[in-house]
Amino acid sequence: MISRRRRQKYGDAIASPSFKSMIISYLKYRRKAQGKYHLHSPMVFSLYEEVLEKTFTSSFRAKSRNHRHTIQTDSNDDLFYEVLDKNLKDFINNNPLIFNEDDVVMIVKDIHHGKHNERDWEKLIGDEKVRLSIDCWKFGMIFVMKRIKKEHYILKV
Repeated sequence: MISRRRRQKYGDAIASPSFKSMIISYLKYRRKAQGKYHLHSPMVFSLYEEVLEKTFTSSFRAKSRNHRHTIQTDSNDDLFYEVLDKNLKDFINNNPLIFNEDDVVMIVKDIHHGKHNERDWEKLIGDEKVRLSIDCWKFGMIFVMKRIKKEHYILKV
C-alpha cells in the first residue's frame, strides 16, 4: 500500500501496474546484464568499446555542457540515438572483414518500455534470421548475419 503523501508527491504513476512491471523488468535485466569484461565474443567486445562506451560518453558530455541538471527529454533521446547511429555506422564501415553488404543491423528503441514492447523484442530475437541481439535496457540492437551462430547478450552500459 502506498501512503497518501507519497502518492501526492509522485502521482499515481508509482502505483500503476505498468510502473511496477517496469521496475521488476529492470531488476531482472540488471541481474542478467554483463559488463564488457564478461563478453566472450571479440566482435561484441569491440562494439561495446567503440560504439556503446563512445556513445554514452559523448552524449553525456553534450548533455552536461548544455545543462547543469539535465532532465531526460525527447531531444536528449534524439541526440543519443543520432550519436549511437553515427558510431554504429562508423564501426560497420571500419570493420569490412566482419560485416558484408548483405548484413542488416537495426536499433530498436524502448524494448523494455512495456509488456507489449518486451513481447515484440522477444519475437524479434527469436526469429531464425536474427543471429546476434544485444539488449542494453534502453534500446536493443539486432544483427542479421548469416555466417555467425545465434547469440543474445544483455549488456550493462
